[in-house]
Amino acid sequence: MSGKVDIANNGFFKFVRELNDTQTIDDVRDVYFATVEEVLPADGIGFYRFADDRDSASPLERSSTLSDVFMRTYEEWGRGDDPVLEAVLEHGLPADSHVMLSSLRWNSSAARSILLSEGLSFSLEAPITESGSVVGTVNFARAVGGRPFREEDLSLARLISEHLSLAIERVRRANALSEHVCMVQGALDRFPHGVVVSDTHGKKLFSNRSAKRMMGCLNRASGSHPTGNLESLVDGAVAEFSEFGGQTGTTSVCDDASGRRIIVRSYRDPVRGSVISLLYDCADEESAELPAWGVLSPREQEIAALVSQGLTTKQIAQKAFVSENTVKQHLKRIFAKTSVRNRAELVQLIWSSRERPPIPGR
Repeated sequence: MSGKVDIANNGFFKFVRELNDTQTIDDVRDVYFATVEEVLPADGIGFYRFADDRDSASPLERSSTLSDVFMRTYEEWGRGDDPVLEAVLEHGLPADSHVMLSSLRWNSSAARSILLSEGLSFSLEAPITESGSVVGTVNFARAVGGRPFREEDLSLARLISEHLSLAIERVRRANALSEHVCMVQGALDRFPHGVVVSDTHGKKLFSNRSAKRMMGCLNRASGSHPTGNLESLVDGAVAEFSEFGGQTGTTSVCDDASGRRIIVRSYRDPVRGSVISLLYDCADEESAELPAWGVLSPREQEIAALVSQGLTTKQIAQKAFVSENTVKQHLKRIFAKTSVRNRAELVQLIWSSRERPPIPGR
């Protein structure tokens, strides 16, 4: 297709600029009808999106500046015998009735007869594609006695269809992403622990129901101060990651009135520039036994509990029925998950989460 086009002196840039602002397929279609005549003048303009079965008698969507009678007649008799449409579907490229087709094939087609009933003689169509498949067409028609479509018109139609295809694919992906986000948020709202997602500047991007409930319960029990403490723990983790680096951090806040303790475990995602904080509600003695209990595996919980009793590696290995080397490997993982450097810090973290003082001699 060698026709030269002058896009600087028509409405092409306006067409593309407005397409870039669309957020739905309806927006894409509306921009097309409002601006495309400035790019490729025609006496009739159409916009088709196909159902999954392209041969279906009822496309997913059909819109046109032509009469309803024409649209019904074309769907009933013309679409099954439209050589321009056939060429577009076969090659995935724009086609027209006079440049790309033989006059005999076009003149004998039902599509031409139906166009003539509307005073039209020349037809041009271009594909709308998605992932390499034709999912629709844009259609142009000119009147009997008017100027036939030329090679430069085919080139313009190709530019139009390519930008429409990109806009529709972008809108579809955005809609799919929005659906996935809603699905993930719905799942997190059913998560038993609190989840707070912040950006690296401390702005809260998401809080699930459990996180809001924890903050609300503390607020009702003791006024606004505990809630401020809980939020400040999350904000503090973000600030610390931003200033000093690191990937994880664990801390806690206690409400004196209710005796509730919230363990806050924060993770930094440097790739996405976000911080995820998990809030564990330690409402009773058992759940307060170990901070960040929910981030350790059952075996790691057992090893950490034995460490808190002051047992040596050998003693832990005997009680847990594992080798000393296995105990050491578990400890490395526990240290990493709880952001401590050694046994002493782990014991201090465990006992600081309890409401009772450590047993003397342990």
